[in-house]
Amino acid sequence: MGHCSNYPLSYIYASFLTLSGHLLGRSVFFRFPTPLYPNFYTCLIGPSGITHKSTAMALAMESLGEEMRGVRPLRSVTTSRGLLQEMQARDGSALVWLDEFATLMNKKRQDFAADLLSRIVELYACPSTAGNYTGYDPIEVKNSFLSILSGSTVEWLRSGLTNNDLMAGLGNRMSFVLGDARKDNPMPKHPYWSGVKWDKLLRVQGEMTLEEDGLELWKKFYAKHSLRAKRAAPFTRVMNERVPEKVLKTAMVIAAWNGTKVIDVEILGWAIDWGEYLYESMIALTPAFEQADHQVLAAIKDGEDTRQQIFKVLGHTIPVKRLRESVDNLKWLGLLEQREVEGHLVPM
Repeated sequence: MGHCSNYPLSYIYASFLTLSGHLLGRSVFFRFPTPLYPNFYTCLIGPSGITHKSTAMALAMESLGEEMRGVRPLRSVTTSRGLLQEMQARDGSALVWLDEFATLMNKKRQDFAADLLSRIVELYACPSTAGNYTGYDPIEVKNSFLSILSGSTVEWLRSGLTNNDLMAGLGNRMSFVLGDARKDNPMPKHPYWSGVKWDKLLRVQGEMTLEEDGLELWKKFYAKHSLRAKRAAPFTRVMNERVPEKVLKTAMVIAAWNGTKVIDVEILGWAIDWGEYLYESMIALTPAFEQADHQVLAAIKDGEDTRQQIFKVLGHTIPVKRLRESVDNLKWLGLLEQREVEGHLVPM
């Protein structure tokens, strides 16, 4: 697909991983310590019309060929109940394909879809059963498996997602993939799929294991990740909590394409490279969400320590709604404490 447009190659790899993991489904797993399945929540991030996110996703889907009929992606999700119904009709498995991820987040603001975000967070773990157990027409999905392939601009993502949404569990489950467009491709060549044998994935089943020789590499990576998490700002730390899980998910996909259930040193190394790329993408994306938090903390340390003072000082550059979210987010993280009597905000 690289010769078909000038989109970042990271978009192709992310789309490839998402579709590969979805086709594998629950047929393979890795204990970590509960069963870890190869589903991905992927969002390609880039400017509209420049990085060609939709083109990358569409060509990846086209590459499925005959397998496309078995996938039948969902092009929109409106409610938690609707998502469960679609998954139930698909034997528990669903791939959500969204050209603009923010449209999904806009649904959650409506009363009938208030629980959509929490449902998506829950389904990331592929629970053996999930459902809506109300007295009227209950729904139960067995052997759930949900994947998401989507795109967005930073601006749309920021308008549709709050820090609370991200910190509530969605942020570290998503794989946000950034990348720079390559040089213009005025006359793209046709894609060719002859080398992509998707049915090869269907031959691998069962529990995957880490080769003993790969254990030292894993320990080294895990120690590095844990150390930088301790040194990182709270938002960055939370957003990257699940990078090790994503590394293992990626390793499972690569192993399956190699026709094995054993993750060796080479496979793990490739997966770690991708995990590091996801970490760097999130670091690059963080300022779009964290800027207001830094400014609020700085204002409080300068003595502007009530909500009214913060809104007066920062309200001309940051929307009041965003400032309220920032204060609430910092309190939730334990970085601020509000004294009830005086009404002052105190950095912890």
